[in-house]
Amino acid sequence: MSIFAEIFHGERILEIRMQTNEKNTFDLNAFTTFEGLLKKHAQNENLRALLLTSAQTQFFSNGIEPSFMYGKSDAEIKEAVTVLIGTVSEYFLFPIPTISIINGHCMAAGAVFALFSDYRYMVDKGARIGFSEAIVGLNFPSVPTMVLKDLVGYKNARDLLYTGKQIKSPEAKEIGLVDELFPAESLFSEGLKFAGSLAKLTYNSSRGMKTALRDFYRPVLSKVFEQDIEHFARTIQTKDGQEGFLSLIEKRRPDFIT
Repeated sequence: MSIFAEIFHGERILEIRMQTNEKNTFDLNAFTTFEGLLKKHAQNENLRALLLTSAQTQFFSNGIEPSFMYGKSDAEIKEAVTVLIGTVSEYFLFPIPTISIINGHCMAAGAVFALFSDYRYMVDKGARIGFSEAIVGLNFPSVPTMVLKDLVGYKNARDLLYTGKQIKSPEAKEIGLVDELFPAESLFSEGLKFAGSLAKLTYNSSRGMKTALRDFYRPVLSKVFEQDIEHFARTIQTKDGQEGFLSLIEKRRPDFIT
């Protein structure tokens, strides 16, 4: 089974469905494959909307696969972080409107993909969203921090990042982190319906509006890209960062007792 399914709903709507594993975590192959798909479909002039969905029911995406960052050499971690930040940047700058259909838990890098979407539709119960980097001893890159502040305000962004708290969907909607909440049985259909309204946009409107919304961030993205890679890789290499990823790996062991 492919780790991403490409599903067209007519000629103008593309759904990319994540199915990397039971928690939709991302390793090197997942990041590079997703980035390749984004680059390929960015050239499709027929597209007007992209839906990012999950094949799982409990998780939208739980972010980085812990074993991807644990016990690796400095060079391997640097490469991994470069691919990670390159992929989320590619998604952020995807030339048409993007909609995340958050049907389950959405954490860390998974929450960044949601944050970097133009719209976020979330299941109304049974899921949380959060930026848990602080919990595992990491920092947080500059551009998603800026986008998060712009979306939910400084105070909410501050609290989400410093605490790493994972909030339920009603609170996420209240602070503006997600746009709409729907029951699980209608979440996808509502997202697809909205994508259908975006599909009516002309080529110039679809891509022109996206450019207008993203151009403000491009100079910053270009300026801090290497800096974010260096800082994030360095924190992963620290004792605290490695212990944080090890704790995530150990929680998966069948003999782990909470």
